[in-house]
Amino acid sequence: MPKLTGGQTVIESLKTQGVDTVFGIISIHNLDLFDSLFGSQDSLRFIGGRLELGCGFMADGYARATGKPGVLFTSTGPGAADSVGALGEAYFSGSPVLEITTNVEQEFMGQGKLSTHETKNQLGMFEAVTDWNAMINQVESIPDNITEAFDRFQTRRPRPIELEIPTNLLGAEADVEMLTARQPDIPQGDPNKVEQALQMLLKAKRPAILVGEEVQMLGGTQQIIELAEKLGAAVVTSDGAKGAFPEDHPQSLGQILGRRIWGENPVQDWLGTCDLVVVLGCILPQRSTTGIGLKLPKDMVHVLLDGEAIGKNYPATVPIVANSQAVVQQWLSAIGDKDVHKGKSFQDDIASVKGEIRRKLEETWGNELRVYETVRSVTPRNTIFSLDPAVAASRASRCLEIYEPRTYMHPHGWLGLGFAFPAAVGAKVGKPESPVVCITGDGGFQYNFQELATCA
Repeated sequence: MPKLTGGQTVIESLKTQGVDTVFGIISIHNLDLFDSLFGSQDSLRFIGGRLELGCGFMADGYARATGKPGVLFTSTGPGAADSVGALGEAYFSGSPVLEITTNVEQEFMGQGKLSTHETKNQLGMFEAVTDWNAMINQVESIPDNITEAFDRFQTRRPRPIELEIPTNLLGAEADVEMLTARQPDIPQGDPNKVEQALQMLLKAKRPAILVGEEVQMLGGTQQIIELAEKLGAAVVTSDGAKGAFPEDHPQSLGQILGRRIWGENPVQDWLGTCDLVVVLGCILPQRSTTGIGLKLPKDMVHVLLDGEAIGKNYPATVPIVANSQAVVQQWLSAIGDKDVHKGKSFQDDIASVKGEIRRKLEETWGNELRVYETVRSVTPRNTIFSLDPAVAASRASRCLEIYEPRTYMHPHGWLGLGFAFPAAVGAKVGKPESPVVCITGDGGFQYNFQELATCA
């Protein structure tokens, strides 16, 4: 077994997981970590920001644009605390961010001796905004904890994870057994329920598919397009899944958002005329469903990795705890070459409501629609749009067409201002070949406009 410092063990463990980029801020408490990082810059680059909040949003934007976990390095106390807002957004939006931060030296931990940057309960501070967090008390445990974090990113609803390492361990040496990256089993769902749901799909005459944020992050767009086209199903997306189904597809009816700041949306009532809705990777949050006022048919198949969220806002006829992409692939394999299309009448109805949606947008937001159509006309299909949760972004959710997954990001979970610009930076780092457009107001921009220096 090689003898490594704690800092070296962190870096080597991240490289084993395929990490190529780290965001963060250098501090006296994590210098040993950065000493190890700078020895690996040929394979692991560091993007240094100006504030931990902005760095956290960069890591989130990187994750949303690439589908890979964003990694964030921070330091004890105020540095760690400064990142909580970014992790909160990642938690409620369902974005995989791994924060590795430091804590005071082990000899001072929990003693209240006012060691530099000491926090009363730093680990507890992060519990509310992470799927899992842990204190690492020995160098030898670092590989196992980092491997566990990446396993969770693949098998659970994507959410942030925080790992704390006492600062003295980063420079301490130990004989370390490095682990290889694992390929955990992707949840496939109960076979009986998967089959039951398939039979409901085949019998339905007016099926709709509601695509959610798990699909946006974990994939499945191509399988859903194939399924929708085989069935002739209508497709809508949730607030966090814009672009996970191409909005210029003839069967796309866009976002389910409506009323309040989003304007009247005919699809909200029209979905209630369908005889089945298949919800894929969406938690059906109160915000996306207009205060749980969205009309859905009584027959619902709900596929979600987060089993605890199934049934909270809408009852599911067939609940399936699984990865949506895996379930749709099983349905496609079972359908094969069979003719299961629902026929021209339903397609005509989809086209009719699509036209009605357009007319309502022109009546309500004609000016905004023209602005966003102009923006769209001069940007390639793979352009990534990053927005803040203000009025401009709420209009974009209905007026700006998005054609590819992971090309539209906004803080749809916690709705914190200041996300758009640093997230755009992170997206550009992760997808340098894609144009990136940031849409924000003067207030939202000023939350993190110091990250202009990061771009320089």
